[in-house]
Amino acid sequence: MPANPDNPTPPPDTRDALLFLTRMAGALGAHGAAAHRLEDALSACARRLGVHAEFFATPTGVFVTVGDLDNQRTRITPIESFEVNIEKLTLLDRTLTDTAEGAIDVREGLAQIERILAAPPRFGPVVTTASFAAISASATVFFKGSVADAATAGVIGLVVGALASFASRDRSLARVLEFVSGAAAAIIATFAALITGGAADPATAMLAGLIVLVPGLTLTTAVNELATRHLVSGSARLMGALIVFVMIGFGVAVGLRIGALLPVEPGAVAAHFPDWFDPVALLITAFPLVVLFRTGPNQILWVLLAALIGYSGARLGAITLGPGLGACIGAFLVGATSNACARILNRPAAVMTAPGILLLVPGSIGFRSVASLLNHDVIAGVETAFGMLMVAAAIVTGLLLANVVVPPRRAL
Repeated sequence: MPANPDNPTPPPDTRDALLFLTRMAGALGAHGAAAHRLEDALSACARRLGVHAEFFATPTGVFVTVGDLDNQRTRITPIESFEVNIEKLTLLDRTLTDTAEGAIDVREGLAQIERILAAPPRFGPVVTTASFAAISASATVFFKGSVADAATAGVIGLVVGALASFASRDRSLARVLEFVSGAAAAIIATFAALITGGAADPATAMLAGLIVLVPGLTLTTAVNELATRHLVSGSARLMGALIVFVMIGFGVAVGLRIGALLPVEPGAVAAHFPDWFDPVALLITAFPLVVLFRTGPNQILWVLLAALIGYSGARLGAITLGPGLGACIGAFLVGATSNACARILNRPAAVMTAPGILLLVPGSIGFRSVASLLNHDVIAGVETAFGMLMVAAAIVTGLLLANVVVPPRRAL
């Protein structure tokens, strides 16, 4: 029976509470929880357990302090990666809730965390790599590319997905993944332009092919943390996103220099996909999102719904209010729907929020900004970078307004 908030369950041993909260903090941070949500969720759990605890989250680690001022214990749990895993995030949220409500004790909660983290990936490297290719090919539709661009972007996505798969097992490759992927994308795009007689546009193919690596979601999370006054975490995550942009751009620049050795001649401009094909591309994109976000089988329809709401809301808002406010409208609709579904279904709002805003994040704008700076077009690069931050701010504003209109069930 759930515990009464006014009469919390008996406080657990300080050491057990510290172990549970520390392990939970690292697990949530590594699987998609932003700093402000992580701290709020763990603080609420500690209060329900009757334990005095304080938390300080950053993108690379969480400080957890448990106990009264005269008898405190502090531990630091490192966070080596940040990738959204909706299925594990949902299971961790359930464990956090059950422990806070007294349905299980902290030792059983700790055991459940270990079982969740030890579970093998639902999708293997082959399916994940294919999802990279599918998203890259579909993205060319939204960038007004052609069939040749889609085919080229699909090949780039396949190569990038394979590199990402190898990088997950090789720390050295992981540190240069963005650079190597950018260089490979530029070489492939240039070669495709050569064999298609210039029909494939290298710029469109590269942008679509690298879209999964572009840290638009990380950038938006960083702005969200800054807006909620988590300045250390937000600043660190923002700089991390900018470094990824630079690494991709530097790799592309090196790849283009190598590709310049190929005798590519400008060809006829190929016809781009018609506007009515956008919903088809959205449907094609939604299924790979299920793989990339590690979504459970019972959450697939919610991911599809979130993608549809985000894209439709942004398009409608852009038509009526302009591109910037369009992103705000799309994010607001995604946030409000996510919070409402979280209340009804008793699950984290991130199940819908993360995939819903992915089609809104300004990753492609950031890529173009870096490309302009590398081409010594400083004015265009700075203008584009400012536009990127404005789109990210619009998305965050929409999400924050959604939390006011439809308050979330709880922190996650």
